[in-house]
Amino acid sequence: MTAPHRVSLGDRLAAACAAVEALAPADTFDPAVPAAIVASGMHLAAVPPELGGDGAGLTEAVRILTALGAIDGATALGFAMHLHVTGAAAQSEAWPPVLRERLFRAVVGDAALVNAASTEDGGGSPARGAIPGTIATLDDATGAWRLTGEKTWTTWLPALRYALVSARVDGPADPPEVVNLLVDLESPGVERRAGFEAMGMRGSASGRLGLTDVLVPAGALLLRRGVRDPDPRGPVPGAWFAISIASVYLGVGEGAREAVARWALDRRPGDGSTAVADLPTIQLRLGRADAALRSARIVVEDVARRWDAAPDLAARRALEADLTLAKVTATNAAVVATDEALRIAGGPGFLAGRLERAFRDARAGLINPPLDDVALTGFGRSVVARHR
Repeated sequence: MTAPHRVSLGDRLAAACAAVEALAPADTFDPAVPAAIVASGMHLAAVPPELGGDGAGLTEAVRILTALGAIDGATALGFAMHLHVTGAAAQSEAWPPVLRERLFRAVVGDAALVNAASTEDGGGSPARGAIPGTIATLDDATGAWRLTGEKTWTTWLPALRYALVSARVDGPADPPEVVNLLVDLESPGVERRAGFEAMGMRGSASGRLGLTDVLVPAGALLLRRGVRDPDPRGPVPGAWFAISIASVYLGVGEGAREAVARWALDRRPGDGSTAVADLPTIQLRLGRADAALRSARIVVEDVARRWDAAPDLAARRALEADLTLAKVTATNAAVVATDEALRIAGGPGFLAGRLERAFRDARAGLINPPLDDVALTGFGRSVVARHR
């Protein structure tokens, strides 16, 4: 496929940010937002260059998602889901070449957006070993699959063309087998259902994906494995997810820091002789937010660079704990920074608007895997193991 002539990734990112800023997204999903991302060409960022993309790695993902997150968390989260799936597909050798090329041709030629659909009601987090309730039935004669079930928290659902769906194979196997299938959401039997009344990320359209006897061709099978067997994709999907999530929320925190700093400079109560920004107590709070965010950025950027520079899969696997650290550090820094921003702004910050929305959005990062308790317990277990 011949790549279209495009401007640099940096210029397209600037164009995407300007377009999203102009749209002023808020607490409802606006289809013009993903359309603006696609119009800028950013959806091609992680597609391999030989197929028409930029071949972006995790370092570029940090740059892209922090910039978008500083403008609007829900926009950054929606695009992060597409970026992490395409980035992982580009770097994972477990993807069948024909299926990978089919996905990338759709992204390049049809401006298709994709997300993974794994979470289900009542099943808990897939990151904690939840077995899908969605059922995949194999037609032995054709190799095609039939899918029935419902996936929750499918971000940017109205804008997606494809979803990477996990399902339990129908049959007597004990423990059961699971499959991952690339599902065309224009297929009969697919229903895009409304999402949730959530505290934060309300503009992300994280809806319910309904699947009723959806026919999926044999060639759409990414993998089939026993539920207790290791994922043949190795650490790649987890790395892209962790850094993408870390970057979104780091951006949310950084956006709140910049917004409240500008507000504090412009705000001159009393006789107007002193800006709020000149008060020592305000500078202390701003400094606390800044320290948390700068520490998090150092961690996130360092881990992303080391991943991109790693010579092989073994070296990348050795980074799994640090990838977890990056996610936990960034999301907690965003919580600290947005809390301080709201305390600095006081009543005006409490009113509906950018700071108030960032405060709510930042807390959504705490429920994205890996969760703090899992991460910290794992760190502690490693310390004990080293000294045992």
